[in-house]
Amino acid sequence: MERVVPREKWLYDDRGMMKWMGWILAGHSAYLETEQQQQRPMPARPEMALPQIDSILQTSWQEGAAVTLQLNVLEDNRHVAEFSGQVIGFNADQVYVQLNTQHLKTVYLEDIRWAALATSEKWWDHDDTLR
Repeated sequence: MERVVPREKWLYDDRGMMKWMGWILAGHSAYLETEQQQQRPMPARPEMALPQIDSILQTSWQEGAAVTLQLNVLEDNRHVAEFSGQVIGFNADQVYVQLNTQHLKTVYLEDIRWAALATSEKWWDHDDTLR
């Protein structure tokens, strides 16, 4: 008995990504992800007063909570991408933020336009995880 399988059932559809032995290269995928984040136009958040920003940064530092920051810096006539991390220290007018990528970023307090405590969603907070 002969089994005939249609061609579209067994033909591999190559998506044209950078691969090595069928695997997407980690360095390439990380590069693509950061490029997407940087290329995304950021709307200008409302400018906050320095005492408000300071209060949010203090809360992040004391409680170990994540914070999202937007700088008052323009590149190509748009605001640079927001970034999230944890405040790990202060020195005069500088704030040290450990990014989610484990890199350290030094930010001047007067360069911060907007700050907010980042809300972290946990997978166990959703009821639809096993549906």
